[in-house]
Amino acid sequence: MIVFAWNCRGIGQASAIRDLRALIRTSSPDCLVLLETKVNPSSMQRILLQLNFPSHVYVSPIGLAGGLCVAWQEGFDLEPIAMSKNMISLLVFSASGIQPWLLSAVYGPNSYSQKRLFWDSVGLEAEKFSGAWLMIGDFNGVQSSQDRSNNNRIDAGSKFMKDTLDHIGMLSIPSSGFYCTWSNHRFDSGRSYSRIDRGMANEKWWELFPNAYLKILPQYSSDQNPLVLYCFGQQVFSWRPFRFEAAWVEDQQCGWVINQAWLSCYHPRPPTNLLHRLSATQGALSKWNKC
Repeated sequence: MIVFAWNCRGIGQASAIRDLRALIRTSSPDCLVLLETKVNPSSMQRILLQLNFPSHVYVSPIGLAGGLCVAWQEGFDLEPIAMSKNMISLLVFSASGIQPWLLSAVYGPNSYSQKRLFWDSVGLEAEKFSGAWLMIGDFNGVQSSQDRSNNNRIDAGSKFMKDTLDHIGMLSIPSSGFYCTWSNHRFDSGRSYSRIDRGMANEKWWELFPNAYLKILPQYSSDQNPLVLYCFGQQVFSWRPFRFEAAWVEDQQCGWVINQAWLSCYHPRPPTNLLHRLSATQGALSKWNKC
């Protein structure tokens, strides 16, 4: 099973739908987790039908804020068991003989008081559920000082989140691609990055999917990076060597593409930061060259 998760910051715009369609085409997910959709139920259903995801559950936004959706393709059996403005939980049944497991789409709250209430409720749910459990989405909190580019302090809400996740035995899913998953889209000394989107699972889920792997994609129309979870391991693609074409420098867009890609990711360790930025620039130039 392949799960695609993205805080799209509004799915009603044509640019967001276009980006989502392209992302679905390249990642081929079986399940979509869309956060902060900001559209009404009828619009959400219309968009999902256009994307060939006929089954879904949806928590509508409150005013212009929020909105959570989990959608899946035919051939998959998901049963919703709990829904709130911050999390949708579903049991996933597999025809391949794998025991049912719990999928929770997370949209973490902003304020400390709301975070405390939410993660308290997650801890209580964990006491009632003893099976395999996957959580994926925008947790709206960091797990360490390295998850932020410009602030070594972990805020109280993030600390409470981390303590809860540790207490219920959630482990981070290994990832590749970009390290941080959110940026403030500034291109000066005030630019900020953080790692707030992630996938986490308990030990029983890892027993079912020991090769699970998370790919963090570049940013598109949102200020947050999409996630692609491969439950059965990293997908293998044909590889072609990257070559920088001298003719590209004659195109004014080339410099803009390089600058956007270079500033789109951050890692606190300089060598790793350099590798991430080179990889992002290579990918952006390859994509731009195909346009």
